[in-house]
Amino acid sequence: MNRLEHGSPQAQTYVTVLLRGFQARGQLAILGMLQTFLNDEQKDAFSLHSVMLYGLEPGNPARSMQLNGLFVHKNACQMIAFDTMLPHEQTGLLPRTERLAVYTSHYCIQGDFHMGADALLAEFIAGSRAQFVGASNVQVFPLFHPQAEMIQAAPLAFLHRSAVLMHHLV
Repeated sequence: MNRLEHGSPQAQTYVTVLLRGFQARGQLAILGMLQTFLNDEQKDAFSLHSVMLYGLEPGNPARSMQLNGLFVHKNACQMIAFDTMLPHEQTGLLPRTERLAVYTSHYCIQGDFHMGADALLAEFIAGSRAQFVGASNVQVFPLFHPQAEMIQAAPLAFLHRSAVLMHHLV
């Protein structure tokens, strides 16, 4: 299944999760609305199924592993990228967008970041109540020479706010 079925209590979609030096690709089971699921502070982790895990940093002996399942701590995520753009009623993305370059410790992510109409550009990530901020039309650039092929673009992504070091307009 490559996209969420609208209205299903639990739907699965393919995602790529970028962590510090790792890329995990698999199916994410989502309960309810995506924003609520990702930002649920009572759950510190989520699980991926049918996973391919790649060690991206040069010299990492975990070059690639195929796993039935993987538990990922939310605060370890730098980005969760979706293979397809999901319907607005599922994502809950805010209406205003700004084209930004956002830097984490390992990646530069450029995209149209969604924020509230009155959000201050300088503070919208750090000041967000949500753990994850949403972006569309995303491009990904590693800040190192990866030893494996990695994601380059996604129609929809969510970045963990604590992973963001800095950002600027593009």
